[in-house]
This record gives sequence, structure tokens and C-alpha cells, in this order.
Amino acid sequence: MTKTKSHRNPRIVNALSGIALAAVAVTALTGAAPASASASGDWAAPAPRDVEARVQAAGLEMLDSEKLTMHIHPHLTVYAGGRQVTVPADIGIDRSGKKPRFSPLHTHDTSGTVHVESATWQDFTLGQFLTEWGVRPTCLAEVDGSPVAGDPARIVLRDRQEITLRCR
Repeated sequence: MTKTKSHRNPRIVNALSGIALAAVAVTALTGAAPASASASGDWAAPAPRDVEARVQAAGLEMLDSEKLTMHIHPHLTVYAGGRQVTVPADIGIDRSGKKPRFSPLHTHDTSGTVHVESATWQDFTLGQFLTEWGVRPTCLAEVDGSPVAGDPARIVLRDRQEITLRCR
């Protein structure tokens, strides 16, 4: 058996190690995984397929039909890295059965309109919607053109509200 000598360039190995460490540090500081992971911010991905699990993770329940006791429509615009992101259609809608099932928070199309349709009036948050979407962005937020201090996930959704997220 012949031993082979490694011909790795130490500078390249050190540079790659530094990049990997930087990625780990960013992940630890922001709580976000690399952009390639759909659970953390793959903005180009379609609505998640595991709808019921996402809805449950958001603390909500699937409904057999849209309930309209509470019926409001906030609008969400998202920018990631300076580019506008399309909010996917069918977030919060499970079309896998004979009839679709709905979360109280869902989208029908890619317009950015979030449909809040519930059998009871209650506060729903942007964080619940982002959980259904499957993204955990680090963002600055504006509501109706005014900056919002603190965690954007805590924004309570209101009718005709314009929410803008500017994410890294």
C-alpha cells in the first residue's frame, strides 16, 4: 500500500476554513441558517408542502373552509438583499385532499395580500404568517410607511395595513 502526500495549498485551506467559520458565526448571531435552507429564507421557493405542520407550528388550526367572521387583508412587501421577493401563492392552503383546507392566515396569489379569515376576532401576527411560509428572516420593518422598532414577527395584522420587510 502506497502512502500519498497531500498537495493542498495551505492558503486555500485557511481561506475556506475562515469562510466556513464566518458562516457559522453569522448563523449563530442571526438565528438564521444559510440562504439555501428553505426553512430559513429561501425566498424563491414556492409555498411549503407541509402546510398542516407549518400551520400548527404557527399555533393555528386548519379549517375545512374559509371562515369570514374576521375578514381582513393586510399587504406584505418583502425585499431581500435589495431585491423584491414574491410572496408565494397558497401559503396556508392545503390542496392535497379532495377539498382545500385553510389556515386563518393564507395567500391565494402572489400579490402580497395576506388573507386573515377566521371564525373569531383575534390578534394574528406577522410571525405566525412567516412561520407558515417557512422563513425566519432578519429584517427591518415598516408599517404604513413608519419604521417599527423591535421584532417584526410581533406585528399584529390589521386590515389594509401595508407591511414592508427589508431583509438581508
